[in-house]
Amino acid sequence: ELLSEATGARFVNIRPISGISAMTIALAGLTRAGETVATLSPANGGHTITSGIVERLGVRLRHLPYLQDEFCVDISALPDFIARERISLIYLDQQHILFPHKVREMRAALPPEVKIYYDGSHVMGLIFGKNFQEPLKEGATFLGGSTHKSVPGPHKAFIATNDEELHKRLMQVSHSFVSHDHGGDVAALALVLEEMRGRWQEYASQVVRNAQYLAGALQNRRFSMFAEKLGFTKSHQLWVDIGPQMEAFDAAMALSRCNIMVNTYKLPTDAERWALRLGVQEITYLGAKEKEMEAIADIFEKIFITQNGSEEEIRSQVREMKRQLLPRMDAAYVEKVFET
Repeated sequence: ELLSEATGARFVNIRPISGISAMTIALAGLTRAGETVATLSPANGGHTITSGIVERLGVRLRHLPYLQDEFCVDISALPDFIARERISLIYLDQQHILFPHKVREMRAALPPEVKIYYDGSHVMGLIFGKNFQEPLKEGATFLGGSTHKSVPGPHKAFIATNDEELHKRLMQVSHSFVSHDHGGDVAALALVLEEMRGRWQEYASQVVRNAQYLAGALQNRRFSMFAEKLGFTKSHQLWVDIGPQMEAFDAAMALSRCNIMVNTYKLPTDAERWALRLGVQEITYLGAKEKEMEAIADIFEKIFITQNGSEEEIRSQVREMKRQLLPRMDAAYVEKVFET
């Protein structure tokens, strides 16, 4: 019921135990050996594991035509691509994602038999807050993915749809791939969904504001940011080309020593270079706003630009920031528990 409310779907499958589990169930249930599925290339942010799953299922994989400068699928090239490659399913599997997909335009360019599966693992909390996009309303047949990225939940996943027949098919398939749905995680997810009920929109809006603010603050401190012309981001992620200051892996380790966790990833525009992928969802969930984003930008400047301050001093600053945030989050959580 809570997931139906959050997704706008009539049917929800909660058997998957992770995002990859949901992906495997979906691809196994919606394709047959010899058919062709279209996904996003890893060079355009697509998930690196998708191709291996598809290959094991005996399905062909082709990458969607993509306009990297515009961060979107090339809609004008889509009809010819679908016909030429005989695509039976589009699986949107973007893990490095700054902007919404053009789902409505994609649906209009596709024949009815070609379904769209929207894997919203990374942006699901923003989707729940109706602050990114509404995939099912825009034309996707499925919305699925994990619940522990921008959703502050356990390591779990689900598949939602309004198509009863296809829902039944995936339920049947899921019993072949998942023997137990991990009841403890189901309960934990229910608690998170209840806690966030009525708060998704506020949370999602602040996540995006924080990501955009931090991106601008970092650029003002001489960091090279992606997608400036598009406003940097409309998700929880922001990307930093850290190369001019330090190798990306070394930069991630330097931040880790200061109690700041980030990811490294290959630049979509240059496969030989790596960048930093930052996500503000967790600290936003704790209550952080623009003031904290300014402080984080200052920390990045101290570490990489001015090199002013020891790692222990910066760790202390990070600990103090979190110490100030936690009572706010705890008080809000306790209040919600008593309300329900």
